This record gives sequence, C-alpha cells and structure tokens, in this order.
Amino acid sequence: MKERFKALPEVLQWQIISRFAGAAGFLLLFTVIMIFYRNVYLWLPSLVFMALLIVNGVFLLYNSLNGNYVSVSGVCENIEVTGLRKRVKSITLKLEENSLKISVRHKIKKLKLGDTVIVYLSMKAPVYTQDNEYVVFNYYAMEVRNEV
Repeated sequence: MKERFKALPEVLQWQIISRFAGAAGFLLLFTVIMIFYRNVYLWLPSLVFMALLIVNGVFLLYNSLNGNYVSVSGVCENIEVTGLRKRVKSITLKLEENSLKISVRHKIKKLKLGDTVIVYLSMKAPVYTQDNEYVVFNYYAMEVRNEV
C-alpha cells in the first residue's frame, strides 16, 4: 500500500496527509480540553471536526488508491479575481476543444496566464455547461506548473 500511495501524484498525497494531520491536531486539542477543562461543550466541536477530517481523508485515500479520479490539464486563459482582496475566484482552462471554468477554493500563488494547470477531479464530479464552456465547482487537488 505504501508503494501505491507513493505512486499517486504529489498534490493528492499532500491533500491526504494534510487531512490526517488536521485530524491529529484536533485529537491533540480534544485531549488537552478533556484533561484541563472537562467540559462537553468545549471538546465536542474538536471531536466532530476530527471525525470529519478522518472520514474525508479515508474517502480521498480510498478513491485515490483505486484510481477513481480524473486528471484534466489545460492552459490557463483567464483568471477571475475578487474585487477588494484580489484573490483568485475562478480560472478558465483551454482544453483541446473546449474551455473548463474551475471555481477555486484555496489561495493560489504565482498563477499567470499561459501556465499549465492540472486539476484532479472525482469520477462522479458534476460538470455543468454555462456559456459554451464547462464548469466544475468541486475538485480534489490542483497543480500549477509555471510556463518555462
């Protein structure tokens, strides 16, 4: 299983590891609150978040190891940013025949027009059509390869 995990793309490995690390952090927080405060209202949220991250990490690990994901790569042709903070809101990738608009969930640094972007999607991810392009709102991981 270790070899199969190492054969996964690096960004998927990072997503899996970060979810289990977050669960370990909430486990540590849970134990500290249980030892010092012994109040159900304080430790219950950390227990819920820990369980949520473990389930999410196991789900992602299972789908990744079984190959239940699709990698889509394309060239970034449009970057839509928010008004005030100038964070990336969505990007549009130029594929062979069509365009794919992706709603970005996390902070992206150093993304420029013309960069190659690889997006790892679930096999069951819903893909919508809007204005003659495809739109995706949910993905596992995104990798940006800068133009050389």
